[in-house]
Amino acid sequence: MAGRDPLMPNAGIVARREYRDRTRSRLYLGSTIVLMFLASLVAIAPIAVRAMDRQTVTRIAIVAADAELGQRAASVADTLLNNPPPGAAPGTWKKPFQVEIAADGAVAAKELANGTIGGVMRVQRLADGQVDIVLRTTEGPNSARSQILSVAAFGIGVLDWSARLPPDATRDAFRPPAYQVESINTATDAGVALDARQAASRYVLGLVFVILLLISIVIYGMWVATGVAAEKSSRVMELMISAASARQMLAGKVVGIGAAGLTQYVAIAIPAFVLLALQNQIATAVLGPDWVTGAPLGGMSAPILLGYGVFFLLGFVLFALIYAAMGSFVSRPDDLQTLSLPLSLVAMAGYLVAVVALGGASGGFVVLASFVPPFSPFVMLARLMVSKVQPWEVGLSVVLLVAAIAVVAVVATRMYAAGVLLYGQRPGLRAFMAAARRG
Repeated sequence: MAGRDPLMPNAGIVARREYRDRTRSRLYLGSTIVLMFLASLVAIAPIAVRAMDRQTVTRIAIVAADAELGQRAASVADTLLNNPPPGAAPGTWKKPFQVEIAADGAVAAKELANGTIGGVMRVQRLADGQVDIVLRTTEGPNSARSQILSVAAFGIGVLDWSARLPPDATRDAFRPPAYQVESINTATDAGVALDARQAASRYVLGLVFVILLLISIVIYGMWVATGVAAEKSSRVMELMISAASARQMLAGKVVGIGAAGLTQYVAIAIPAFVLLALQNQIATAVLGPDWVTGAPLGGMSAPILLGYGVFFLLGFVLFALIYAAMGSFVSRPDDLQTLSLPLSLVAMAGYLVAVVALGGASGGFVVLASFVPPFSPFVMLARLMVSKVQPWEVGLSVVLLVAAIAVVAVVATRMYAAGVLLYGQRPGLRAFMAAARRG
């Protein structure tokens, strides 16, 4: 029997290396395609929101004591708001606004509160001839519809002024119409609507809270997944699984590593909030009283902090369970990056919808997302910061989030039990689904 060349590798080793390389290539190719698809969905999410919003016909009620002024206002508003975009087919294009004259202002106000109509425009002519327009709506003054209606208000003022010009006399110079937006969905503090300064502070704080939630989920969720993957790659998990159940190990990882990460988060956040609260005092001491810009935490309250804490913890637990189950399916911590990106994109989608909600949008899509996990921690928190949310809505969102955590915990425990002893196999979607079916 001829001796084997020691420099030639064993055929079995070569075959395993080739199989490993092919598997890894297929894994990265498949994950790249999936991630490209998910990234595309996240990128077009704002467009999808706008497209869904465009399909909604918004009713605008005109309330005016002067019948002639009301007819003129309705005609101008309908012309300006329902102007077809370039290239729109007359047969298929639908008017986004339905402008009508309300016979009773009280009835229109009730319809606005019930969500039947999208806005009530009260139009009146003052003693000096200036047109005064007040828009009551569920959205904020910076929303797209409020801005569009401001253009309509200006057009109403111009047409009313020109229609009342005598043919053979002079008249005072044109005065732009007064336009004011009164939102019935303004955030409240102890039942009192916030003023403009407090509302602006709430917007900034809401943006900070949502960003902190996103960063915490991505960073500390990866901590949990990395801890699980490190124990699996070092074979320590094989010894631990014989002494504790998969449920106990999963809970220990989420609570232990998650608590360590949240402790770091609290250590970072508390000094930052203290400095933010003392910003005016610091500016006065260093730069003088002229640099004081108002209370940066003017919209802060105990219920808001409580709501932030509840949605922060529930959202983190939900994502941490998924990250832990994901970490048990990789043989090396280096493979976590491929599997963690879809979760990051899901969290990013929730962040984008929350930013839309912070901008004053209160459409059906935003309201629905505030109840659907895993988007509800982001979106409901944003709605709490800038709009009026009923207590039952907050309670329903919390209940659905807790129910989702319970379901995810059961599935994640099954996946964790199957993944801790799974070595050298492709951690794809099929393996995840098979592990979830096994118990």
